[in-house]
Formats: sequence, structure tokens, C-alpha cells
Amino acid sequence: MSDREQALRDALDEVRVGHEGAIEDRAWRVVAAAGVAGVDRPARRRRHRWRAAQVALVAALIALVVSPAGASVRHWVADRIEPGASHAVPVLSSLPGHGSLLVDSARGPWVVHPDGSKRLLGDYAEASWSPHGLFAVVTRGHELAAVEPDGTPRWTLTRPGQVELARWNGPDGFRIAYLEGRALRVVNGDGTGDRFIAGGAAAVAPAWRSGPGHEVAYATERGAVVAFSADSRRRIFATASSAGVLSLQWTGARLLVTREGRVEILGSDGRRVWTWTPPGGSKVRSAAVAPDGDRVAVVTANGGTSRVLLIAKAHPSRVLFAGPGDFAAPRWSPEGRWLLLPWTSADQWLFLEPGSGTGKLHAVAHLAKQFSPGDPTTARFPSVVGWCCTVH
Repeated sequence: MSDREQALRDALDEVRVGHEGAIEDRAWRVVAAAGVAGVDRPARRRRHRWRAAQVALVAALIALVVSPAGASVRHWVADRIEPGASHAVPVLSSLPGHGSLLVDSARGPWVVHPDGSKRLLGDYAEASWSPHGLFAVVTRGHELAAVEPDGTPRWTLTRPGQVELARWNGPDGFRIAYLEGRALRVVNGDGTGDRFIAGGAAAVAPAWRSGPGHEVAYATERGAVVAFSADSRRRIFATASSAGVLSLQWTGARLLVTREGRVEILGSDGRRVWTWTPPGGSKVRSAAVAPDGDRVAVVTANGGTSRVLLIAKAHPSRVLFAGPGDFAAPRWSPEGRWLLLPWTSADQWLFLEPGSGTGKLHAVAHLAKQFSPGDPTTARFPSVVGWCCTVH
């Protein structure tokens, strides 16, 4: 075996043990650089350099593909041409772990049960779970409603303005926060007592702090985060304006705030107690706290490559998965063992097991078609809203 072949084997071994993101990115940058080299040169020199790059690239790929390690390289090249896990199953036949998914699609919200069976809740724009998965709150146009997991409506509320981003509090389920235009409003869990809380809200789902206090946080259009008591309408705290907020999520007495440039945790008084900034100029796209509150999954993007990183207490961040294109917001399973990563560009869902240490994943393909059966013209990639406890 030549030194070059041994070096290739060593590199591929490194890919297989979990460092594929950095290695593939370096290789891809070399290939991409060959493709764009000489853009500012005279036409003749540019054509010459491009032909030379093509010849070198083809020769390199042929050498790699026919080598003993070619199988791994072929998978990598295929992923770069068409994003997606090559071993993805074509149909969602079951969910790992416990609980049921709530998924928004072009057809409306779906409940996905552990055995893979699905039920369409109705012609609604979006949905969100109640704290125990016994109901869902749904919206469409001017309408807010509570429905059972089989789609049976329990009550309906109509507002003059556009209604969206409704979220149910936990664990008692006595309050629902939602946006009407740029106004934050709250209604009781039985559909009564609808009331205005605050104005100037950004198009970000409000977040409830778990417990009997009925405290809700929302983001303003200027990038501030404000918390209110939904019962007394007393303002608990308000942060200074900053970069736009992408999402909010309470974990115990602390609030995870995801912004494009960073992820931060606020204390119950609104003071920042922790900040994480992605390395290498990457941008934060989304983040989700695990049920145990000790781990955060963060999606970042940089130069056409997306990553999902795991940030845990007393441990350095590590990349769980990286690939070309875009990832949507990840969702933790109710027991915190699995992480669902929607790969938008590949039309796939990846089920990762962050604690296993094996790097294995389960992948499901053709999600847009599965959630728009019989209507390919309106099919779009479904949005995973939540993964909740087992629905009875």
C-alpha cells in the first residue's frame, strides 16, 4: 500500500469516527475553489485554469472511487451533489422513543403516533400541543380553537385580526398565549377570558414558564425580551433591545433566548447568565433545550453547510451532524433520548441519539409527499412543532 493510499484510508477513518464535518468542509472548499478559480482573469487564462481544474478533479475522483475506500468517498460526493442520508427509509413507519409528533404541513396539522400512523387535524394553518398532549391549540386566519388529537373541536374563538403562534402553558394548561397581529393576548384553556397583555410583539412564539405563576415571555420587534404575569398583567422584566430573537424556551427558572448571532440564557429576573457564540463566523439558526435542562441542541449555518451541535454543562460543544443545505429547528423526544433534526434541503428527518456515542442515526425520506398525500402540487416540507408525551 502506497503512502498516499494509507493517508486516504486514515482520513476516511477519521471521517467515520465523527470528524466528518471539518474534513468534508476542507475538501469541499478545495473543490469549490477549483470551480471558481480565476474569475477575474482574462478569458483565455480563465478557460485554461478551469480545464486544468476539471482534469485534476476528475482524476482525483476516479482515483478515489476505484480505491478500496471508494465507497465512503462515493457517499460523500453523492451527498454534496444531492443532500441527504443515503440509507434513509422511504416511509415513516414508526417513531423511536415515546410520545407523538405534532407536524404542520400544507394540508394542515398532523398528529404522528409512535407506530407511524398519522391523523390530519383539519384545515388549520398551525398547531401546538397542550402540556400533556391531550389537546392541541390550532389557528387559521382570525380563528383560534382547541381540538382533540382526533381533530374533534372543543371550543373556538374568533378575533378581528390575524391569529398565529398560539402556545399552551404547563403543567396545568389553564392559559394559552397567542399573537393577534403584533399584540400578545392570553385566553383561558377553556376558551374564556380572552384579554390583551402587551403590544409591539415580534412574530416569535411566546413561551410559558412552567409552574402556577402563569408567567409568559415574548419578543419585541426591537429584539427585547419581556416577561409578564398573564393573570395580573404585571411586567416581570424587560431586557434591552438587541439582535432579533428567533425563539424562546423556558427551562425551569431560566429562559433560553435564540438569536441569529448567539444563544443566551436569562435568569428569572431577565439578567443574562450564560452566552454561547458559534465559532468561525457561523450563524445560529435555531436551538432547543433537552427535557433534562442540561443540554442544548443548536443549529448553525456557514457557507452552505449546516451543523447541529450539542452543548452540555461542563463539556465542550460537539458536532452531532453536519451536511450541505439547511436544517430546521430540532425537537427533543419527551424522555430526551432522541433528537429529531429536520433536513429541509434533503426532504428528510434524521433521528439522532446524542447520548449513544455511536454516531448512528435513523433517516426518513420523502417527507413533503407523505404529509401532502394525493396533492403533489402543494407539497412542502413539513414543520415539526412538538414532540409530546403519549397521547391517550
